[in-house]
Amino acid sequence: MLRNLTRKIIQGLAMLLIVSAITFALLSAAGGDAFSGLRDNPQVSDKTIEHLRSVYGLDQPWPVRYGNWLTGVLRGDLGESISFRVSVAGLIRVRFLNTLLLAAAALFIAIFISLLLSILSVRYRNKALEASVEALILLTSSTPRIVLALLALALSVRFSGLGVSSQTGSLSSILLASIVLAAPLISLFLAQAHDGLIEAMNEDFVQYARAKGLSEWALIRRHALRAALNPFLTIFGFSLGGLLGGSVIVEAVLGWPGIGALTIAAVRSRDVPVVMGVVLVASLAVWLGNTGAELLQMLNDKRISLTEKH
Repeated sequence: MLRNLTRKIIQGLAMLLIVSAITFALLSAAGGDAFSGLRDNPQVSDKTIEHLRSVYGLDQPWPVRYGNWLTGVLRGDLGESISFRVSVAGLIRVRFLNTLLLAAAALFIAIFISLLLSILSVRYRNKALEASVEALILLTSSTPRIVLALLALALSVRFSGLGVSSQTGSLSSILLASIVLAAPLISLFLAQAHDGLIEAMNEDFVQYARAKGLSEWALIRRHALRAALNPFLTIFGFSLGGLLGGSVIVEAVLGWPGIGALTIAAVRSRDVPVVMGVVLVASLAVWLGNTGAELLQMLNDKRISLTEKH
């Protein structure tokens, strides 16, 4: 496991370096910068604009600017936001915690619903329950997230009096936003968990345990569920990227102050330090999710560790 973790760390560092370099190059190739809009203001002279660009180092070639940014990152400094005039690290920290709250709630909802329905359908073998599972998979996979977000917005406005106020929003708005984020995950988790449990219940070791007199609940809890977890954990790791991507739509529609809304604002204002900080944090979160999923797979199934050794 230690050797595999070391390999994943090296791959993660290489991924972060490549993604950050490509992102910086694309932002530079798009043309313009954070002060381009000032040229439309007749009260701001070209000399003032060039001075501002020089202060922020925007007059240098992009490889030089990327090198300066990367050097700062290695020192733990993500720079200063041009638009917000605050530390990028502090700005992203607050917004990322808000997004993390939604992501955690969405994951809990998706995992709870998926495992509950999968276990019930496998345990009782009810046609109506099986049809409900298939209908839910179809509905959550085919409904666009923007439609769900607009519906959540309408419900939030309609029932705004039911919310409990907090610093980041009402309880109802958090729940609605989490459900919108969870919907696509439910289709993935439910399909995988349902099929995985059905296959596991037909395995020889489960049939042997049934022949020994174990109840169906014991078979599912002790044997089938653990056997079906590995593919489920793989999807769980990859789902983090989808959560971060989906948060852009959800936060923009519902007005949630998370990292998705911050990304839109930073791109519109061409605030490169903020965009780069968001890309770095999002890439790191996805890598941590994938690595964590692989480690959980090894802990759940020792055969994976043995395969890595060979």
